Amino acid sequence: MNIPLIIVILYVIMLLGISIIVSRKARLDGEDFLLYKGKNNTLMTAVTISGLAIGGASTIGIAENAFSVGLSAGWYNVAWAFGAIMASSLVVKKLRRSGCNTVTKLVESIYDEKAGLMITITMILIQCTIIALQYIAGGSILTSLLPDVFDMKTATFFSFIIFMLVGFVGGMGSASISNILNISLIYIGVIVSAIGVLINQGGWEAAKQMAIASPEIPYMSLTSGMGIPAIIAWMLVMCGNTNSVQGAIQIGLTSKSDKAAVNGFRIGALIMIPIGFICAMLGVASKALIPNVEATLALPMIIMSLPSVIAGLTLSGLWAADMSTACSMLIGCSTTVSQDVFFKTKLGEKFKERSFIVNKIIILSVGFLTYILSSQLGTILSAMKVSLSMAIGSSIVVVAGLWFPKFASKNAGFLTIISSVLAAVAWLIFPGLHEIFKDIGYLMLFVSGSTFVITSLFGKIKVSRVMEEQVC
Repeated sequence: MNIPLIIVILYVIMLLGISIIVSRKARLDGEDFLLYKGKNNTLMTAVTISGLAIGGASTIGIAENAFSVGLSAGWYNVAWAFGAIMASSLVVKKLRRSGCNTVTKLVESIYDEKAGLMITITMILIQCTIIALQYIAGGSILTSLLPDVFDMKTATFFSFIIFMLVGFVGGMGSASISNILNISLIYIGVIVSAIGVLINQGGWEAAKQMAIASPEIPYMSLTSGMGIPAIIAWMLVMCGNTNSVQGAIQIGLTSKSDKAAVNGFRIGALIMIPIGFICAMLGVASKALIPNVEATLALPMIIMSLPSVIAGLTLSGLWAADMSTACSMLIGCSTTVSQDVFFKTKLGEKFKERSFIVNKIIILSVGFLTYILSSQLGTILSAMKVSLSMAIGSSIVVVAGLWFPKFASKNAGFLTIISSVLAAVAWLIFPGLHEIFKDIGYLMLFVSGSTFVITSLFGKIKVSRVMEEQVC
């Protein structure tokens, strides 16, 4: 009897059951289906934002990275948490009070339509990349842990189908509610596995011995492996995403009140942090216990050596991490396509009364598009951080427009966002930039920050005048 597979199947049934229940309770309201505005309390907001953050990169990706940088790999989740806290202080409350449902509408109300168009393009690109990566990560987990059931192709397709169905059937409501189950499974699975590997199998002692035998690699250091510059760069990138990417800050709109939104983001940040360092510990222990295996295979092999029930819970937890990120981003991307693209066209105007059905079709379309994108494995992985870093420019535009309207010029929005796109292209084309800036986060901050400041210094028309005339 394949107990891990049975546990995964039961988990899938529970997810789809949640989606069906949510869909029956929901009104046939297209906007409510995508936004789920004013429904979540503080705890629900917290598990939704933490579920978005704790994806494949935040669990199994950290464990793999720990092979080369040690415990400091866990700082990836701290960077996410830092971004969530910054968003709770800078953007969430102001977005709620603006009356805008999307980042594009907010940017258009502050700057102009050109800036709105550019941020729409970057939002779609960033979110599609993240979604596609979750299909890949989900496929990798299922393939590694259930090799007799899945190969990479079928596992990726299975992950895509389930992730998309949860969003398609229940919308943002199911993405929010299912995160109670997802976060619980993630923590139960990873903590139980950590006890089994680190204590029962002697993984922690083996890791300490390995660190002594290989002093050139700071396995047990909390900072030396990644290094402070790299940690700061990830914080910059994550601040960009949490302050401007639709899939992230849209979660603030689901809260019942400003207080629930702000506190939910902050509690969610606290939920994110421990799982990162636990997974880093598992990664280091896996390296010590199975020294000659590839990083991508070590953690799955260690997990499958545990009792089958524990292995099944951990598998479901890791897969739940991908699902929670994919669903929230899929809904966020579909919101961007729906409200900022389709319903702005003449064809969209004709179908506004059928927005509920239209939004479901858009979710299907975005889902299939990102599945096709996921087949370009190498291209996506190499471009992931480049794509995510573009949100730094978008974040500067959003935060500065909200907090410093008397300084920001009307043209700064469009020029800053387009400069971030050009910086991303330059990073890919000119390898010499890697030696100068070391990390694309620093290049993006320099280019987009300089563009915004210079454009605003010399721009005569400030956004404060535009804001008085345009309201969401």
